[in-house]
Amino acid sequence: MKKQKIQLITLLVILVCAIGAYFAAKAYSAHKEASEKTASYTALSLSDDDISGIKNITAANDAGGFNVNHDSDTDTWSFADFPDEKVDTTQIKTMTDALSDLSSDNEITDVTDFTQYGLDSPVMTITITLSDGSTHKLEVGDYNSQISEYYLRVDDADTVYTISSTIYSDFNLTTSNLVASTSSSSSEDTPTEAVSGSSAAGTSATSTSASS
Repeated sequence: MKKQKIQLITLLVILVCAIGAYFAAKAYSAHKEASEKTASYTALSLSDDDISGIKNITAANDAGGFNVNHDSDTDTWSFADFPDEKVDTTQIKTMTDALSDLSSDNEITDVTDFTQYGLDSPVMTITITLSDGSTHKLEVGDYNSQISEYYLRVDDADTVYTISSTIYSDFNLTTSNLVASTSSSSSEDTPTEAVSGSSAAGTSATSTSASS
């Protein structure tokens, strides 16, 4: 009798373990299938050589924008309109790190009407010029509050991506925001006022009038 009880308990233990293993395997399979369904799309990917060879980053945004040049030989950054000001390279690195891998979980192809994504009048336009003279243009459109992401268009393509809101905050800066704390500038207002015109319009006229 005692032997039969032991055998029964053993069988019950084996059964419980088997059921547990079954549900664990099922849960893993479901998780794996869900992960495979969440595809990752590459909006822009710059190699290390591309990043180190960047010659210019220009951003036009609601905050005012900025225009910075990069000397790859000395690995130094400077403002296109205010060469005497020192650039905060920590913030520049944050930007270039973001540019090295812009990925998205959502890709909308064959878009013909960009107004529905706010890309007919972007809230931000970022232009990156590489060492070979080629450029990449990133346009940031409306903010989708349901998924907490912005719509993004790259190089005038007919594809729209949703991208993390950090890309907006990383580039929503002015010259004043990018001036290093060791700058000799006595006022941050001058470069800020100048860049809001020169970066967006790509001219030096505002810079000249601001310095006079």
